[in-house]
Amino acid sequence: MRAEIVSVGSELLWGKTIDTNSSYLGRILQECGIELLRKSTVADRLEEIVQALRESVSRADIVITVGGLGPTSDDLTREAISSATGNPLIFKEELAERIREHFRKRGVEMPEVNLKQAYLPEGALAIDNRVGTAPGFILEKESKCIIALPGPPSELIPMVEEVVKPYLEEKNPEEVIIQRTLKVVGKGESWVEEAIQDLMAPQGNPSLAPFAKPAEVHLVITARGKKEIVKKMIEEVETKVRERLGEDIFGVDEEELEGVVGEMLRDRGLTLAVAESCTGGLLGYRITKIPGSSDYFLGGVISYANEVKRDILGVNGEDLRRYGAVSEEVARQMAEGVRKLIRADLGVGITGIAGPTGGTSEKPVGLVYIALATPEETICQRNVFPGDREIVRWRSSQTALDMVRRWLIKHPKE
Repeated sequence: MRAEIVSVGSELLWGKTIDTNSSYLGRILQECGIELLRKSTVADRLEEIVQALRESVSRADIVITVGGLGPTSDDLTREAISSATGNPLIFKEELAERIREHFRKRGVEMPEVNLKQAYLPEGALAIDNRVGTAPGFILEKESKCIIALPGPPSELIPMVEEVVKPYLEEKNPEEVIIQRTLKVVGKGESWVEEAIQDLMAPQGNPSLAPFAKPAEVHLVITARGKKEIVKKMIEEVETKVRERLGEDIFGVDEEELEGVVGEMLRDRGLTLAVAESCTGGLLGYRITKIPGSSDYFLGGVISYANEVKRDILGVNGEDLRRYGAVSEEVARQMAEGVRKLIRADLGVGITGIAGPTGGTSEKPVGLVYIALATPEETICQRNVFPGDREIVRWRSSQTALDMVRRWLIKHPKE
């Protein structure tokens, strides 16, 4: 089965609102084994919505509309569906009473314009809205189906989980589409692609395709068919990819690098402290956004000024003058200093030039030294990261986490 999504709203075209609903619905359709052919966005104009609907219905078995079900004059989706299908709008007293009850519970007088939401195309099945006043609906006509959903995610998601997804699963019970994402860090997209070139088949079943992310490469394995067969297909491809890339793969699906590193620290009973200069606390933020990170993260120092590096972390003043704040010598002493200061098992030190100014021919923008102090040794890595200030900062935090991860791999739990 094939589907299309039509998002309605001028604010989406203007960029004032980000369309997160389409991404969510794409995942739901995939889980239901339904191929998403196209996503389109149209302005709040009746003729534009009608045309988009007619085009989508001509191509797809299922069309999902998002938005335009409110009570105001620019909410035109139900009218457009009525016009596109030829099913007249019918007033539903039971829906009108639900809308009135919604306002009564809040102790607010209902504007009469809200009763516009009690109209549905003839033959449509209403989807109850537990949060707002706009009901969604499902309209089947001949071999096609139109599913209309409100725009606010807080209203759309419960409708999808409780009604739409079970409906779609029933419509397409035999086939599923399953994806598995393998996440790679420390290697560029071209290197990764070259390593798995013979395994890639973007249009095959199963398929394997790389996607570049900031300081990561995601390898997406996709397979369709009966559930038991699809799982085996995914596992076979994943095994081959892991044989090629080994520890460059840090996680799967929704796993994040900071969460993976945290679990490794917790498993080994080790603690971590960080000293940050150019990242300004980004590394500490990423580590502490993981629930339970207090099990292994003790704290950090944002040592932006040289005086803080010297007076708090114990960096040698002569080394600061001789080598500069952005140097291997200083990064090493930052890592060792914060490890000693906070009494952690591991210490990370980051110092660099995030830009856009401050670079020289000898020390260009993007130059970052990252050190890891351990009970046995201190290692340091020199990096020159491309990109703007935020990308350099992100890549720095990513590389620091990966240095910790790779050290932990080499030092398994005793």
